[in-house]
Amino acid sequence: MCSEPLTDPRTLPCLHTFCLGCLETQTTQTAQKTSSASSSSSSSSSSSSLRCHQCKALFAPSVLGGVGAFACTLFIDSLIKSAKVNEGDVNRVLMCDLCEDEDATMHCVECNQHVCPTCSRTHKKSNAAATHQQIPLEEAISEDSTIRRTPRCQKHTGMEIDSYCKTCKEALCARCAVEKHPKHDFCPLNDVVDPLQDQIAGYTITITKREEEARKGMTSLDGTVNKIEEHRRTAEKEIATFVSTLYAAVDARAAVLVSEMQTKGDELRKMVVKERGEAESATTEFENFRAFTEGLLAQGTPSEIAGTHKMVRIDS
Repeated sequence: MCSEPLTDPRTLPCLHTFCLGCLETQTTQTAQKTSSASSSSSSSSSSSSLRCHQCKALFAPSVLGGVGAFACTLFIDSLIKSAKVNEGDVNRVLMCDLCEDEDATMHCVECNQHVCPTCSRTHKKSNAAATHQQIPLEEAISEDSTIRRTPRCQKHTGMEIDSYCKTCKEALCARCAVEKHPKHDFCPLNDVVDPLQDQIAGYTITITKREEEARKGMTSLDGTVNKIEEHRRTAEKEIATFVSTLYAAVDARAAVLVSEMQTKGDELRKMVVKERGEAESATTEFENFRAFTEGLLAQGTPSEIAGTHKMVRIDS
């Protein structure tokens, strides 16, 4: 979440690990959003679940309560300490982490601290660190170093985690067993390590198979997506071709209709022009007839009118 090295790591049920501070910040922000939503809504119900920042899986904030809520948290914390040790360089001088004044010569495996000779002796005399393993600093920071990490209880200083509660399925120290797990079924931690390792190995094999199946499924789905895209492109081309053909057919039919309309228009125009010429000729004849008869009536003598009567007679 913070893009910084893990500090006080907490591993969630989904096995993703984050800083405790980042998870507490997420819890606070989620609570504020939930409270704001509840105050602006008629409903008073709210969700107490959070989501993993990595995979979005739901988890309860209660998993943050206390170091070692999940075994993997101690494992991640131990890996971080080992990584810090290996960041050293055998060719440069490292200062003592306790006094910060002298050159370090030894490394305490449990405390993950570089110590000078004086602090090393003082560290060994301490009751809490009397059983701690100290090795030469050169060995601690070498790439071939195989440091044995002795698990120590983070609640009870100096107590080694050497028991296993079968009831709670949790590794703990003797004091934790007495104080927090009364009347539970216990056994030495070493007695359950091999069976638990076998179970985890079995889980790993199962998960590996499921991972392979998931990858095959992804490959199959990718192939399906590619086929869908191929079919889509083919369909687009076919639609474009069909539309182009349809447009061509429509254009051809339109051209035929326009040609037929023009032909019929020309024929009608010729007929109308002919009929208009005939009407124009008739009009001229009528005008001439009217002018002749008007002149005959106005200026003709009785004999002229009588002689002309049979010439101007028209059929009704």
